[in-house]
Amino acid sequence: MVISARKHKLIDRIGMAASSICAVHCAVAPIFITVAPLVGLGFLFEEKYETIFMMATVGIAFLSLVWGFYKNHRKFEPLYLLMLGASLFTIAHMETPVSELLPEPVLMAAGGISIAVSHYINLKLCNHCDDCDEHNH
Repeated sequence: MVISARKHKLIDRIGMAASSICAVHCAVAPIFITVAPLVGLGFLFEEKYETIFMMATVGIAFLSLVWGFYKNHRKFEPLYLLMLGASLFTIAHMETPVSELLPEPVLMAAGGISIAVSHYINLKLCNHCDDCDEHNH
């Protein structure tokens, strides 16, 4: 399947939005977790939905960043940020010294921000290379 540069930009923007929403969700979770069920939004804080959203966020980022890497810029920085974000997500759900020092919402929000920034950098790198024949395959 061939993805056009235009579709790839859209995927990066969707991924950036999803990662940002994830970061905000994690940051405000401690505040709204008691109020959400009262207004019918308690499901947003159930672990299975959070897991699905995290997996979707990482999956979209992985596909988009790998495509950008191979088809455009050949820069590892966005992939490093994705790995950092996915690692923070994982650490937040494990019993580790780091997760004892930093609460889950902080780790999760930092992971979401890291992934959103990876999309932003990927988008900028791909925009820079759109006119560059030596990088487009």
